[in-house]
Amino acid sequence: MLAIVDIQFPWIMSGFRYWENYEFYNIDKDILFFSVHNMRDPFPTKVYPLKSIKKYPITDIYCVFLSFTLGLLDYPGEIPGKNFWLSRKQHLLSKLIGRKYGLSEFVKRNDISVHTTIYPGGGYQENLLGQAIEGLRFIGNYPNVKDVFTNLSLVQEVIPKAHWVPGISNVDFYRFTPRAKSDKIQLLFACHHRREKGFNYLTKAFKLLDPAKYHLHIAGDWKDDLHLIEHNNYTYYGTLSPTKLREVYYKCHIVVTPGYTDDVPPSGSVTIDGFPTGAAVDAMSTGCCLISTNIRKDYRALTPGIDYLEVNEKSSDDIVNALEYLYENQDEMLSIAYSGHEKILKFFDVKKNVAYKYNLIRGRNV
Repeated sequence: MLAIVDIQFPWIMSGFRYWENYEFYNIDKDILFFSVHNMRDPFPTKVYPLKSIKKYPITDIYCVFLSFTLGLLDYPGEIPGKNFWLSRKQHLLSKLIGRKYGLSEFVKRNDISVHTTIYPGGGYQENLLGQAIEGLRFIGNYPNVKDVFTNLSLVQEVIPKAHWVPGISNVDFYRFTPRAKSDKIQLLFACHHRREKGFNYLTKAFKLLDPAKYHLHIAGDWKDDLHLIEHNNYTYYGTLSPTKLREVYYKCHIVVTPGYTDDVPPSGSVTIDGFPTGAAVDAMSTGCCLISTNIRKDYRALTPGIDYLEVNEKSSDDIVNALEYLYENQDEMLSIAYSGHEKILKFFDVKKNVAYKYNLIRGRNV
């Protein structure tokens, strides 16, 4: 019996994790779901508290993220990035991440196979990189860990057997709709608040653009940073549910992700985004053209100049040049958006990627 475990679930705002777990359920109705912190969002089956997992005849466990996987296996060292989700509104969650759950003896005693996806998150910045590598070595050498899925080159360097899976998007929910050329291009910036998301560089670029030609849509907890915008040609939504955020995607032509690497602040909680970010993947799935710094320099799924436009980190001028180029060449903007969408279908489709994981977990040929 396969058990899927998470820190908090069902939580639709978690995005890809929610869609992934939902698709696992669609494939196999006998899967049991467990969560440290049980949320109240709709889900078609019962989610049990993690502390009750030992009551069930579990043969396989699936989970995500480096810190949580190490916690499940009672890693004896310091868990890297255990506070990587800490933000102004997430203090409770920070107390849950990095906890050790006492499951290692249960896993070993019952010869349970463990499967994990290690996505970008906390623990990979320079000051914690050594801890992350040691944690990955622990996972790679743990006898019960059978499958590791990832979209991080570092993980594959440390765990050569890891399977590359770029990420997921619910392409049925975020269905493609071609955009039309326009005298006013609609821009999108959508993410949770962190300084290294690059909002300040986007606002500097926005000051240099003709306000008659662009409108900026902002989703996420950025209320305290809106003073950085000098023009009034923007709409601020705050944090939105996936359904509401999808409506914003369809209004936009271009999604901008100007994230950057940075010196580690005193909290040590810098997060280096994966590429493309979850919101960017979903926006591209609907038909948005991506402009990104691609701070991980990941070119395995998307090709710059064909599937998206790449700009340098911390360069407002690069953002301005890219936006003005696309405004003057809207046929190319629409072509890049379509090509990016096709790559999302090829590499990021939740149904394909979850089926791939499920078949490996259950020992089937893929």
